[in-house]
Amino acid sequence: MTMFNASALTPYFQPGTQGGQMRLDGQRMMLFYASAFTEYRRGLIDLCGSKATRSLITRVAYAEGVKGADLLRKLHKADESDVYNYRLSALIHELAGYALLDFKQMKIDIRRGIFEVDLTLKDSVEAESHLAAYGSSSESVCWLLMGYLSGYSSAFMGRMVVFREHQCSASGHATCRMVGRLADQWNEAERQHAMATGPLISQLSLGQAEEPLAAGANEIVGVSSAFHSVLYLVDKVASTRSTVLLYGETGVGKEVIGRLVHRRSDRSEKPFVAVNCAAIPASLIESELFGVERGAYSGATHSRPGRFERAEGGTLFLDEIGTLDFASQGKLLRVLQEGELERIGDQRTRKVNVRVIAATNADLRNEVREGRFREDLFFRLTTFPIRVPPLRERRADVPLLVDFFFKRFCKTHDKQPSGFTQDAVAILMAHPYPGNVRQLEHMVERAVILADHDRPIDSFHLYAFEDERHAKPAVNSVSDVTDLDSILRGAREKGLGLQALENEALRIAVSDAQGNISQAARSLGLTRRQLAYKLKQASLAGGG
Repeated sequence: MTMFNASALTPYFQPGTQGGQMRLDGQRMMLFYASAFTEYRRGLIDLCGSKATRSLITRVAYAEGVKGADLLRKLHKADESDVYNYRLSALIHELAGYALLDFKQMKIDIRRGIFEVDLTLKDSVEAESHLAAYGSSSESVCWLLMGYLSGYSSAFMGRMVVFREHQCSASGHATCRMVGRLADQWNEAERQHAMATGPLISQLSLGQAEEPLAAGANEIVGVSSAFHSVLYLVDKVASTRSTVLLYGETGVGKEVIGRLVHRRSDRSEKPFVAVNCAAIPASLIESELFGVERGAYSGATHSRPGRFERAEGGTLFLDEIGTLDFASQGKLLRVLQEGELERIGDQRTRKVNVRVIAATNADLRNEVREGRFREDLFFRLTTFPIRVPPLRERRADVPLLVDFFFKRFCKTHDKQPSGFTQDAVAILMAHPYPGNVRQLEHMVERAVILADHDRPIDSFHLYAFEDERHAKPAVNSVSDVTDLDSILRGAREKGLGLQALENEALRIAVSDAQGNISQAARSLGLTRRQLAYKLKQASLAGGG
C-alpha cells in the first residue's frame, strides 16, 4: 500500500508568496485565529440562535466539502483502494488546523454502495471555541466538521452520506467521535436526529417522503446556498395572496417550486392546476384557460369550465407564460386585476378566487421591448419574482439529487445496481448539465435501467443515447493539462498528421497523469473506456 502523508497535497498548495495569498488548487485560502473563530461563532449564535447557526454552518461546510472532493479526486490513485483515497480528506483538516482525524473503522466501496466510517476528532477547534465561549454543552457542537465530512463523503460516493457526532469533547469526552453512513442506512430515530443536527436538507434525502414519489412534488432536495435562497423566498411569499413569477432555465424545477408554494400556502387543500401554455395551440388557449359556452363556435356542443374555474380556491400554475398571444394576455391581466372572467361565447361575468404562479425560461423584459409581451401584464406578474438557479450554480446539491433519483428509479423499475464506479461519480459531479435537474434525472434513470443487478453504474451507462455534443463533462481539456501550442508546433516540425497529433495528445495526457488512465481521461473530457480504446488503437497502452 502506498505511503499516506500530507505531501500528496504539495503540488496543489501554494504558500503566501505573491501578495500574501495562499492558494489550494487555485482557490484562495487564509489563516484564521482560533480566538477570532470563537468570536465569530459566538456572534452568530447570540444573533441567530443555536439552531439557526448550526443549520447555516453545517450547510456552508457541506458545500465546501463537495468542493473539497473535487481537489481530492485529483489525488486519487487508481491502483489504491477506496479506503486509501477517502483518507485523503484528513489532509485538508490537518492543513487547515480544524482537527486531527483518527479513523477507527472504515468500510468503503463505491462500486458496491458501501460506506461505514467511524472516526475520532482530536483537538477540535469547534469544541474548544464552544467551551471558551459557553462552557460545557449537552449537545454536539462540531457542526462545521460534521457538515464538511457529510459533503465530502457525499461527493466521494455520489450518494447522500450523513455524519452524526456521537460524542463531543465539549460535553466532557476526551475526544469527539463521528459516524458516517449512507443516508438510507440510518434507522428512523437516527435519521430524525441527523435531520436536527446535520445539514439542512429535505426529509426526502433521508427516505422520509410523505407523499407518493410519482406525484412529482417531492423533489425538493438541496443544501446549497442558492437552493436555500429560493426556499427563503418561498416561505416569505407562500402565505400571501401575491402572484409569483418563477424564472430560470429549462429543467431547473420551476413547477416543483410552484407546487411547494402551493403546499405551504393556506390553499394547500384546494386544487393545484398546471398548464403548459406552449403545449396548447393558440386557437385553443383561451378556451382552455377561461372556458367555453355551448354553441360559442362549431364543435362547442356543451359548456365547460376552463382551468381557472377548475382551480377555484387553489392555485393555477402557468408554465411558459411568455408564449401567450396578446389577446390571451389581456384576458389574463383582467383576471389578475379584477378576479373575474368570461367564458368564450358567454355574456356573464364569473368571479374566481385563484392564485396564479407563472413560470418562464424566456427574458420577459426583452419580450416587452420586442413588443411580444404586454408591459402592464409584465409588471403585474413580477410583483414577486423568484429566480430558480441552474444546477451548475448548486453543485453541492448533485449528490443529494443523485441519491434521490437513484432510490426512486430502483424502486420504480425494480432494479438494484450496487452503486457507482469512480468514473461515474466523477462524471456526475463534473457534468455541465445544460438540461439541469431534468437532465440529471434522465441520466440516472437511464443508468439504473441499463446497469446489471448488483453491479455498479459506470460512465457508459450515463452517456448511453446522450447527444455527443453535450455528453462530455465540464472538466479540463487537453489545453488545460499541457501546452497545446507546443504540441501543434512540434507536430508541424515533425510533419505529423491529424491521427498522429491525437496520439501525441493522448501520450502527454497519460504522462501528465502519471499513468492514471482515469485521471487522464477526465483531463481530456473522455470516459476511461474511450481513452483505453484510443490508447489500444494507438499502441500506447501501458499506463494505469
